[in-house]
Amino acid sequence: MRLSGRVILQRHPTGDLMPPTTPPTDPDDPTPPGGDRASSSGVSPGRDLHSQDSGGRGRHDAAVIHNHTICREHYLLRLRIAPGLPQTRPGQFVQLGCRHPDSSSGYSDTDAADHDWTPDRWPTLRQPDLCEPTALLRRPFSLAGRGDDGEGTWIDVIHRVVGVGTAWLSGLKPGDAVDLIGPLGNWFSLPQGKSIGLLVGGGVGLPPMFYLAQAMRHAGWSAVGFIGATTADLLAVHFAPGVTPDPQGVPTPCVDEFARHGFASVITTDDGSVGLHGRVTRGLEAYVSAMTPEDVARAVIFVCGPEPMMHAVVGVGDAHGLDCQVCLEQAMACGMGTCQSCVVKIVDQAAPQAVTASGRPWRYRLACTDGPVFNAPVVVW
Repeated sequence: MRLSGRVILQRHPTGDLMPPTTPPTDPDDPTPPGGDRASSSGVSPGRDLHSQDSGGRGRHDAAVIHNHTICREHYLLRLRIAPGLPQTRPGQFVQLGCRHPDSSSGYSDTDAADHDWTPDRWPTLRQPDLCEPTALLRRPFSLAGRGDDGEGTWIDVIHRVVGVGTAWLSGLKPGDAVDLIGPLGNWFSLPQGKSIGLLVGGGVGLPPMFYLAQAMRHAGWSAVGFIGATTADLLAVHFAPGVTPDPQGVPTPCVDEFARHGFASVITTDDGSVGLHGRVTRGLEAYVSAMTPEDVARAVIFVCGPEPMMHAVVGVGDAHGLDCQVCLEQAMACGMGTCQSCVVKIVDQAAPQAVTASGRPWRYRLACTDGPVFNAPVVVW
């Protein structure tokens, strides 16, 4: 018996084919508007949680400035971006290519080859995508910071090695080429009449909190960071020299990512290896309970991290009457609304798709284009 097959290998023009940049306007969208306040840091906090810049998204080339370990599993990657990156805001993210930008990423007639084979003689395939572990899809990463210097614009992302894509990122050296699509998603809002931020993050949910601290400093807000981890060597932070986390949960300027903006922090670990022993909600609850009614009225909780942690933090906010914005973490294949893989249940009175057991009408939204930031009361956990 003789079988014949044709393997077609293509180089896909990443970033050339993308859906419309701006999502449709929804008059019944449950998230509130805010004032747009730009700053010299490229941060513009306080826009409508569901709006995006028209024409702002695109593919951008970048080069590694540095890529160093922060703790046992997390890396801080700083990228020099080619000119043209639009304004970015805390809460937004980028889709990083986790393979060399010049590597083949699909199938093409130009690389086509006929392969004849028999049951006892299989063809030899040399296409890297078929012969070795390769990250075919981009990976989403929240922005941890942005700045400008004499050489142009840079951005920070924090990544954790969990698979072939992030393993490739962990091996990047200064000068290596990377490409990305962004900025993507919506962003945190700094509501009028508020001026105190309670920034709660855990694991890879910390990066948007770091960027938000930068925005709050420029907007004249005060803030306290709350950082949770299972153990000390999984804290994805840089400790400020000479300052230690308080074991009773008293805020200290111990985390450089917050201290550089003038903000103190509370660190908690599940095993008590550093800081307050317990979940991050324990530190948050203790701090909020000691706030004056006037400060509670001016405060907003901002949170990103594992879903159970965010849900618990929202519960603390509800108990004390605090507004809360959540940055939802979902698996995303495209980051632009095409693949529909990052759906979340959001309360929708006007056009619900279903109703919860408690009677709340909801519909699916996309974390990548409708979010990732939502006001906590509209999220169906």
